[in-house]
Amino acid sequence: MTSITVVISSWSLSEEQFDRLRHEFSQIEFVLPSDDAEYARVIPNANAIVGRFPQDMLAEARNLQWIQSEGAGVDRLLTPAIVAADVVVTNAQSLHAVQISEHVLAMMLAFARDFKQVFLAQREHVWRAPVFHPFCLNGQTLGVVGMGGIGAALARKAHHLGMRVIGLRRNPQQPPPYVDALVGSDGLHDLLRQSDHVAVCCPLTPATVGLIGEEELRLMKPTAYIYNIGRGRIIQAAPLLQALKEGWIGGAGLDVTDPEPLPPDAELWDLPNVIITGHTSGTAPHNADNFFDLLVQNFRRFLDGEPLLNIVDKEAGY
Repeated sequence: MTSITVVISSWSLSEEQFDRLRHEFSQIEFVLPSDDAEYARVIPNANAIVGRFPQDMLAEARNLQWIQSEGAGVDRLLTPAIVAADVVVTNAQSLHAVQISEHVLAMMLAFARDFKQVFLAQREHVWRAPVFHPFCLNGQTLGVVGMGGIGAALARKAHHLGMRVIGLRRNPQQPPPYVDALVGSDGLHDLLRQSDHVAVCCPLTPATVGLIGEEELRLMKPTAYIYNIGRGRIIQAAPLLQALKEGWIGGAGLDVTDPEPLPPDAELWDLPNVIITGHTSGTAPHNADNFFDLLVQNFRRFLDGEPLLNIVDKEAGY
């Protein structure tokens, strides 16, 4: 390549980091469009795009070779046109594994100690004896649906808390030492039957839309909890609401919902056995630095003609 243009439309990078990119990669022209009109002017020359990409401009992106997503999930990006195009898509998988796995554990511990009631008593300035039945995670079983970077990080932490861990992934292999059993997609129902906690950590793909419905929720223990940090549509909304209201399961910790954002009048907000965290599980002070490090490595690989990191299987959806 003799002339390379990279369009960056990113919320993750600071001005200082932009300056570092310009200094280290002097052979790249970095363009930071301020609005869609400017984006439209520069897109025909773009070899790579980092961050937001208006889908209606794909036809004009005649030189586009690579799109770098800022997030792990790329379901909104992978339109049929992008899947069919000769464009490499990379994501930020595993960059958020630490904080998201801790977020799930926080929800699990909150249910174990019934912190919703504890916090209510504090807000009301009431010192009262506990009216809940606390439990311990030690000795319980966690089922992790989706053993990618986030699922693996959660499994590792749960193992060190004394939990038994069952993992599910599309192509199971020999389980790592912190996973007691690793099953394929056909093992989902058995995982649900055995688990005291089920963490949905898989991406949203055609194969996972509505993966957890009435049949699956009824297989779970009435004392079990389900957590979703993937995408809201992986769990069917109506059966989930019914399961929580009628006691098919013990409760749910939802960082993502269907629809999202959750409307103010949605019943889920007021259910005593639900924790809603408003798609905040991935936030952390080190996010920008981690994403910047990934960008630097991928820019070097792009210039050297080497395979990029975190390449998405566009057909599989992750």
